[in-house]
Amino acid sequence: MIAPGAGLSAVAIVGPTAVGKSDVADRLAARLSSEVLSCDAMQIYRGMDIGTAKMAPAECTAPLRLVDIVEPGVAYSAALYQVDARVHVERLLGEGRLPVFCGGTGLYLKAALDEMDFPSGELEDDRRAGYQELAERMGDEALHALLAERDPESAAVIHPHNV
Repeated sequence: MIAPGAGLSAVAIVGPTAVGKSDVADRLAARLSSEVLSCDAMQIYRGMDIGTAKMAPAECTAPLRLVDIVEPGVAYSAALYQVDARVHVERLLGEGRLPVFCGGTGLYLKAALDEMDFPSGELEDDRRAGYQELAERMGDEALHALLAERDPESAAVIHPHNV
């Protein structure tokens, strides 16, 4: 586990799709004798090549990690990414190499590098399903009003449409 405040160093090349991040990250990682760690929420899925600008393995000059690691339709989250990414970060830092992150999912990058604690529990548990059903029945605004009654602090920072 990465210790908060441990002086963690990494390079992050981030931004929107198809602006050349992957090529720059690949070249930089190769020059540093390191690896590229994808921080893209769609590139983790196998077969999601169109629309993600995923580099083909034959195009890469440095190893590319955290790409094609789960099947489409399988639930994946920033919490799972945090675990997967930190394995690579710790390995690379232990080898004296600088991790090179590349992608457009800021939450994934933050999960890998920042102190972020995710709640435990099932991704699709009964409680969540109940609230999703309630949102469908009541609507987003009414559900947010209920949140405001029960937890005004959270309601102040969560958009009403963020069910």
